[in-house]
Amino acid sequence: MRKNVLVTGSSRGIGKSIAIEFAKNGYDVIINYNLNEIEAKKALEEVSKYNDNSIIVKCDISNEDEVKEMSQIINEKYGKLDSLINNAAVANDSIFLDKSKEDFMNVYETNLIGPFLCTKYLSSLMNDNSSIVNISSTNGIDTYYPYSADYDASKAALISLSNNIAVELAPIRVNTVCPGWVNTDMNKELDLDYVKSEEEKILLKRFAEPEEIAKTVLFLCSDNASYINKSIIRVDGGFYE
Repeated sequence: MRKNVLVTGSSRGIGKSIAIEFAKNGYDVIINYNLNEIEAKKALEEVSKYNDNSIIVKCDISNEDEVKEMSQIINEKYGKLDSLINNAAVANDSIFLDKSKEDFMNVYETNLIGPFLCTKYLSSLMNDNSSIVNISSTNGIDTYYPYSADYDASKAALISLSNNIAVELAPIRVNTVCPGWVNTDMNKELDLDYVKSEEEKILLKRFAEPEEIAKTVLFLCSDNASYINKSIIRVDGGFYE
């Protein structure tokens, strides 16, 4: 029986690369987006080169009713879910003392409440051989940027949530991937001198490509990772300060 995967926030960036990587390996892919329908359709076109049984689903993962509806759509289409990749995230970089409570909570709603809701409602479609991968960040472990304090805190909380979910849902496997710097569209806007200074802190002297994160996620959902559970996997090229 064919396997399927839901990748939240997969209209672009790391999520899109994850969706394509799974499609290349025979998975039916549910592409989730919230705002950018045009990019979601483009992602579906690329995924469909490898799999013509994939779909896109619009859902604000911080909205409980919309997550319930997404779960129903997946159940009606596929009757199950083999892998859930909680990837969707937002950042709102700004001076720490200028951040409002609303700013902070908006980041938390997507980066933490979203994975909680998706896991709560979609795990009912999963079986004992299923897998959940939460995309956190090295920002949630030990690479801190005060401008990103809300983002960093949400990613640290996601690691804790992952570990608790692993205990609660076993034998469904739950692991966390923590990327460092990645060559996404968002990071293309960074100052070149800043990029070079950050690359000097990486043993491999470069940012990751999104595909390198995607291959790690695919491995964790595969039978090759059948005994990896409640683990935190850094994919940062050997970042150090």
